[in-house]
Amino acid sequence: MKKLLVFFATVFILAGCGDVSHEPTAIESTIGSIIKDEYKVYEDKGIFLVKIYDKDINEGSKNALLKKTKEMLAGLSKLDQVKTVEIKWYSPPFTDQSDKEPFEEILAVRFEADTFAKVNWGNYKKLDLESIANKYKQNDTLKD
Repeated sequence: MKKLLVFFATVFILAGCGDVSHEPTAIESTIGSIIKDEYKVYEDKGIFLVKIYDKDINEGSKNALLKKTKEMLAGLSKLDQVKTVEIKWYSPPFTDQSDKEPFEEILAVRFEADTFAKVNWGNYKKLDLESIANKYKQNDTLKD
């Protein structure tokens, strides 16, 4: 009996240590098709927060980040489960701040559900996110 108990405990532990891979969600697939940077997606009742960690940005190109952000928002607008969405870009600090966090927020764009639904995302390349987003915030170090 004791051997049987040890056997089942070992099988249970080994099963829990296996490689658990998951298929990307539609949201992860949409974002992953546009950016190659590390990112995380958080969701709470139709409100999505996307945090992107761009390690290679050098004195930030605002136009490049906005272009990718618009493309992601256009893709996310096609998904029924996305109501409110916020995309935040992070980069290593542009100045030597060794006592700070390894990443700092450099751009944040948020659309509440009503605004997100009204935008013509089919024409996303011409949109001015700074003027139409419910929340727009950029770090002073971000360059045009």
